[in-house]
Amino acid sequence: MPVLKQLPHRRMEAWKWTDVRRAVQESDPGLLQEATPKISDLEDWDGFKKPYAGPAGDGCRLSMFHTDGTWRISVNEHTDLKKPLEITYAQPGHSSLEVNIDDGHSLILIEHYNCSEKGFSNIDIDIDLGEESELTRIIIHNDDSDHTRLQTSRIFAQNGAKLNQYMLSFGGGMSRLETRLYGEGEGIIAHMNGAYLLSGNRHADLTSFTKLDHPNCLIRQSVKGVVTDKAKGVFQGKFHVERDAQHTDAEMRHDALMLSDRAEIRSKPELEIYADDVACAHGNTIGALDDNALFYMRQRGIPMAQAKALLTEAFVASVFDDMEDDAMKASLMTQISEWLETSYGV
Repeated sequence: MPVLKQLPHRRMEAWKWTDVRRAVQESDPGLLQEATPKISDLEDWDGFKKPYAGPAGDGCRLSMFHTDGTWRISVNEHTDLKKPLEITYAQPGHSSLEVNIDDGHSLILIEHYNCSEKGFSNIDIDIDLGEESELTRIIIHNDDSDHTRLQTSRIFAQNGAKLNQYMLSFGGGMSRLETRLYGEGEGIIAHMNGAYLLSGNRHADLTSFTKLDHPNCLIRQSVKGVVTDKAKGVFQGKFHVERDAQHTDAEMRHDALMLSDRAEIRSKPELEIYADDVACAHGNTIGALDDNALFYMRQRGIPMAQAKALLTEAFVASVFDDMEDDAMKASLMTQISEWLETSYGV
């Protein structure tokens, strides 16, 4: 089957706002090639293995058909990783990655997606979290305005596993960053926060799906968006709580600012609940900056552009409030500030 025929398109319900097939051309760089990630400080530990020829998987996972194998990262008693592991995807193409964190171990993983050329990228990531393990995952995305990217992560969490995920996307020509969390044990704790800031004709789709099969899990998700010019932002989030997942406590929020009449924001938060003793909720707002707050700041001599930038920064910053790495938090906030200064002409 031709590769283009395998790509998702707008007639598929989950992809109606991200028409990848329409965005990709047969001549696009990366459509039929492997993308090799750049991985930091491999000499410091032995938990990394080069690609192996794994099973082909199903037809939706294109990277398994167009790479020589899967890159594997293992965190266990033999791993001595004293600082965050950084992975950079800066070229078009397909890549597949497996991350295994053994029981009781932890990893800080920083992922950069920043291809500076036209083309297509498809990155598949499978993450296994052992019992009482912990993953802190930071995703920074800023592709070229002509680049199309799919990035799909499947996270399988066992008893007592903990996930802290932070995502910052400045979009690309068309992009979808998807996280699928499968709770395969009880007592799982997950915080999945993110922000998208889009200008020009950029597009970003932040999609997530969380399925819980066991009791006593705590899930918190907050996504903020800021869209201007002719950019398009998409948020889709779903909590699926099975009958045995009693005492689930799950909250999802999406809040966005639309700063241009030509911008678009599409959102679809969902709950599918079969358990009867749970506390689950979702919220969704799309609006503009508060005129009263702007007036208050203008009355105190703050220029309009700077006032807008300050209010927008405060709006976005809350999704990173509980990040424990102060240096990384400062780095993310610097990138946000630079984007705001450019967008508002400060």
